[in-house]
Amino acid sequence: MLKNTSDVLDIIRKCRELRDVGNKSMLLEYINQLLPVELRIKIPSLITNDGIDNFLSWIEVKISPPIYGLAKA
Repeated sequence: MLKNTSDVLDIIRKCRELRDVGNKSMLLEYINQLLPVELRIKIPSLITNDGIDNFLSWIEVKISPPIYGLAKA
């Protein structure tokens, strides 16, 4: 997996705070390049603010460590 998962999660948090879709899109591209090839996403050329947030959420889920003890047997 990623060695710098916490760094990528920090960048994702910063990206969510941006309001300008152009800057947010460029930061998403940068985050995507930090991911292993098998986790990279194909980002459409036209994307909305909500679309970027959806991609960021998907990336967070994929790179976050699992949380144990939530499911009851």
